[in-house]
Amino acid sequence: MSIRKQNKESGNGTTNYSGELQPKLSTRSPFSQEKLNEIFKISSKDPNRIISRESSNLEFKESFGWRSLPKYLKTCAAFANTKGGYIVFGIGRSPHKLLGLSGNSLQQFENIDPAKLSGQFNEYFSLEIEWDIHEYELNGKIYGLLYVYECKDKPVICKKDSDKVLKEGDIYYRYRGRSQRIKYSELRTMLETKRIKEQQLWMRHLSQIAEIGVRDVGIFDFKSGQVSGTNGSFLIDESLLSQLSFIKEGEFSEEKGKPTLRLIGKVEAISSLPGVGRRKKIVKVKGIRIGDIVLAFLNSEKVQEPIEYIKQICFESTAFLPVYYFIVLANIDRQKAIKEVEAVISRSRAKSKLIERLKQPQTLFITPPTSSTEASEKKKKFLRDLQQSLINRDLVGKDLLYCLQAIRSLTPSQVKQNDEYLRGLLKEW
Repeated sequence: MSIRKQNKESGNGTTNYSGELQPKLSTRSPFSQEKLNEIFKISSKDPNRIISRESSNLEFKESFGWRSLPKYLKTCAAFANTKGGYIVFGIGRSPHKLLGLSGNSLQQFENIDPAKLSGQFNEYFSLEIEWDIHEYELNGKIYGLLYVYECKDKPVICKKDSDKVLKEGDIYYRYRGRSQRIKYSELRTMLETKRIKEQQLWMRHLSQIAEIGVRDVGIFDFKSGQVSGTNGSFLIDESLLSQLSFIKEGEFSEEKGKPTLRLIGKVEAISSLPGVGRRKKIVKVKGIRIGDIVLAFLNSEKVQEPIEYIKQICFESTAFLPVYYFIVLANIDRQKAIKEVEAVISRSRAKSKLIERLKQPQTLFITPPTSSTEASEKKKKFLRDLQQSLINRDLVGKDLLYCLQAIRSLTPSQVKQNDEYLRGLLKEW
């Protein structure tokens, strides 16, 4: 009896060792800078408030505390039964003020034991809920984010009561900013979708069996090591399972004596899939905003992820930021930078303007004034003072504007000669 395992990529995903259909994974992280920007959309009228609203995949909490765990679990189950979502801790409910976590609330969040939290999920719900946790620092304040992935084998069902919040047998669903018991129409759609997926999976397996031949097919149980088929069965010793070498059809094993299995397609280890076989931990990331971009440039900071700074420009109010500094740090050329920017999902005009800047490089040099108007005379004086490091650091209003314009009239050699002094001025202003 020959053993063959077929695995063809389909529009719905790939097959792992267990034979289960795995969804195609999004290459976009739930905690990417783009996603964080979508959540933390700061109001143009109030820098301490965000304009994002609670929705089918977003919920805000002012603080974090274990006493409210049943409410968190209910929301997470609702997200898992819908399309996934975030609980963001440190945001005011109404209006959505940027409060941040502090004191005991921050300490409790930072001390979350992933094993304990996973245990709570498993204690109260029937299917495993996949989740990740994140700590985000923005403008000196820290926020906690708990992301729940969409369950691929819905529904997730509550199996234990808790504090009149969770009720055994309930299925929770996310409706426009609130989590509640699922309604008939959504439950029917969910169950019908599950039935269709199972039917498709069976048809795929049956098609593979028919292609190979029913008499030549064996079922390999990776948990027990047993292989069974029409001609009998046998066991593979547990100590040998980890040593098995898979070879593709048409190839051969170059290591004689090493046990092999014939394979059609590709085998992917379950441990390589997200959320499986990896230990969860809180990932801490500092947010990037226009001030961070400018200061990193002025301080000649060697940031760890310069490409993220380039991408962030796409979300700001202007594209006239020091992009080339970060291109050099990232050790990429303009064409690579353009591709990175084009891949960013942003509706801001800054994105298109940044692409234009990169495709058509130009200097913003201003020819020194030659007229004798009052404004021109001031600019001339500022230009002389800049070269002699004599600028008054308390400039405001039009004088500050004229001085900034004078900086743009410096030649490259003059800028290089006064580099440290100019950076110091700009940081103060």
